[in-house]
Amino acid sequence: MEKENRFAASVEADGEEASLNAKPALAFIVNPVAGSGRCISLFERAKAVFEAKKAKFECFFTESPGHAEKLAADALLKGVKTIVAVGGDGTVREVASALCEKGAALGILPFGTGNDLASALSIPTEPEAAAELILSGEAKATDLGRANGRVFTNVCGLGFDADVLARTEKHKKGRTGMLPYLLGIVDAVLHKRKIRAHISIDGGAEQELDALIITACNGRRFGGGMLVAPDAKYDDGLFDICMAKYLGFFRLITLLPCFIKGKHINKKQVVYTRAERITVRTDGENTVQLDGELIEKTPLVCEIVKNAVRVFRP
Repeated sequence: MEKENRFAASVEADGEEASLNAKPALAFIVNPVAGSGRCISLFERAKAVFEAKKAKFECFFTESPGHAEKLAADALLKGVKTIVAVGGDGTVREVASALCEKGAALGILPFGTGNDLASALSIPTEPEAAAELILSGEAKATDLGRANGRVFTNVCGLGFDADVLARTEKHKKGRTGMLPYLLGIVDAVLHKRKIRAHISIDGGAEQELDALIITACNGRRFGGGMLVAPDAKYDDGLFDICMAKYLGFFRLITLLPCFIKGKHINKKQVVYTRAERITVRTDGENTVQLDGELIEKTPLVCEIVKNAVRVFRP
């Protein structure tokens, strides 16, 4: 007997019409500018798979930051039970925000630049394979995070990673792909800064740290490949907390390849633990990145939301 959270009931099977013809079985929330503009062509390939299976769906296209969350919320109000984020990590975060603790299933067509969440969940980036996963796969309970009340799917961080993102924006003019991000890393290394932080883990006593980076990781990677939390799991009810102490230039250059490969967690300059909650105060306001977007500030209260959403994943 098929599990009730499978999407197969919403498509035509063995020549018989499915039982959900009264309303769309799913909604696509599409970011047309994701993946440096490649999202639309990739989506057309994925959409053809759904059309071939006679799936009933509606498509909605985002027009501005925050629009994906509103579109997903509107789809929920219409009774749609499977909502698919089509784009990168930012689009997925917005759709997941609307679906958090609502019971609907989240599909992901990962057509952005980095696709860190999809990589961590082993969701294929090839359009036809990603579509088939939603059509025939299982939606599994998955944790999310909340930072100052705002939902994120993958990583919340401040310090070096936020600086990289801010500096990447300066290098995007006339450049596409991963090059602006790589230039952002170089820029952040050359202009690294110390953060005086006061940190509490799971309600414990505050500890002071001169930090280079502080991250609460629901997933394993950020920035399109940096393996910041190699042992993180999306369904264990815990963050992997990774913090690096402030380092001199040459020690930072030595440590960076370890971060990329996930070989840093036992280094003496790194504090690595697991927790349900982390609070961070800093001397002076610091920008916090959520899933690659600079949308929060310190002080920071970051909490895990266990089994917050069902995601189609292998």
